[in-house]
Amino acid sequence: MSAAAPLLLIAALAAAGWFLFGGRGEAAGTARYRRWMARAAGAFLLPTLVALALLGRIEALWILPPDFADARAWLPAMAPPDLIEGALAGVLLGLAAAAIRARRGGRPIGRPGALMPRHRGELGWGAAVALVAGGTEEPFFRLLLPLLIAEVTGSATAGFVLATLLFGAMHRYQGWRGMIATTVFGGVMAAVYLMSGALWLVVVIHALIDVNGLVLWPWLARKKRATP
Repeated sequence: MSAAAPLLLIAALAAAGWFLFGGRGEAAGTARYRRWMARAAGAFLLPTLVALALLGRIEALWILPPDFADARAWLPAMAPPDLIEGALAGVLLGLAAAAIRARRGGRPIGRPGALMPRHRGELGWGAAVALVAGGTEEPFFRLLLPLLIAEVTGSATAGFVLATLLFGAMHRYQGWRGMIATTVFGGVMAAVYLMSGALWLVVVIHALIDVNGLVLWPWLARKKRATP
């Protein structure tokens, strides 16, 4: 175990806590999007890059760490190209199904919260938030936290389980249904990452899912309300 791992784990958890509880007095209008993206970068991406650099493990951003071998052993073996194609195809089918539900007047799972675009002019901000969410949360919850927990406990399985539960808890603003859904989503992303070894893949999937909730869904729902 690296001597720095326990301290880095404490720092990472503190950063997540700051993100979760430090957003009192949210800004109004488009400023809330800028503030959220800045906080996500500061709480998730920056700690990931700094911690990996201090550990001398920056290559973990593009190479699956060998520390994850015990968690990887729980999953079936799949060729990365097949897994990548299947995962992206599944996401696109899911987006299509969600689009149909939105067009028919359905509602998203859980409560989307203050980041849901309220008018057409905010759809671009919704897309920006989706990209930032994928690019900051996935490296933190699918790589950094499991790696640090594995360093401290000797179990990558424990690392992924705890990181997934924390990922769900971070979405408490969506209500209990939203927390359950995001916990399940986090578990699926962990499995996709472990089987593919491609962090970029879960970043893309996460961003696409959030584009559905923050762009496609409000756009289609708005169109339905405008239809006589």
